[in-house]
Amino acid sequence: MKLAWLIDTTTYIDQNVDDKDLFVVSLSTIIDDIPYKDSEFESSKSFFDKLKENGNGAKTAQPTPQDFMEVYQQIEEEGYTHVIAIHPSSSLSGTYSSSYTTAQSYSMNTYVIDSGTGSYPQRALVEYGRSLFDEGKTFDEITKRLEEVKLTSELYLMPRNLQQLKNSGRVSNSKYLLSSLLHIKLLLKLENGTIDLTLKSRGMKKIEAYLIKHIQELVNSGVKHIGVLHADNETEAHVWQERILAISKNINVYVEPLVPVASVHTGQGTIGIGWINTTK
Repeated sequence: MKLAWLIDTTTYIDQNVDDKDLFVVSLSTIIDDIPYKDSEFESSKSFFDKLKENGNGAKTAQPTPQDFMEVYQQIEEEGYTHVIAIHPSSSLSGTYSSSYTTAQSYSMNTYVIDSGTGSYPQRALVEYGRSLFDEGKTFDEITKRLEEVKLTSELYLMPRNLQQLKNSGRVSNSKYLLSSLLHIKLLLKLENGTIDLTLKSRGMKKIEAYLIKHIQELVNSGVKHIGVLHADNETEAHVWQERILAISKNINVYVEPLVPVASVHTGQGTIGIGWINTTK
């Protein structure tokens, strides 16, 4: 079995990740009616700079059918016999559906996973799947286990304010004005494909206490890896990293940029915290 992994730019991949057998299809960010592929930005900083300058009303777009045809064609031409594709929640993006449809036209044995999540938990799924492959697990064993573990993923998002959520139509003008006047902060949760409001409070103390308690429970249950994500807010991300490490020094806490599609909708300054639990 020669196995390829197919992801998209809702999964953050840094320069330290082994990209052997890894293929990426890019989503796009539309700023001032001009589409920019996520993969065209030289760095996360260049993306955030562009968003800061011209991001009012920015939108996102999924990969085109041609994008998927090109990457599946490349995988086939390079002699891969099997493909595992992992994409964001199908309730939030049509990327999973496009990938699944395109895969039917190619000869490889392909399994397309609706991760129900995005960003760090999605990257953790890919890394966990690759570790299973390295252990000698079969294709069916890997896909079955990934389907199980994806159900443990959680991604919390803390927008700095609701301006971008209002711009993208996810919060009404009246709620935006009320929250601004009362200094209301939100804790959103992406889990099993849906984004729900977990908590709202005046100020951050209640939200911080809730997350610390929940993370403590997760560490006790065996979670070893946690991602802290930021939308051009790295200083605060490192504050959260230290808070989590204060719970336990026996876990790995990664700080990385929040992926463009999430940053566009939640706005600059957003902090995200996510994980999967491979012990379940």
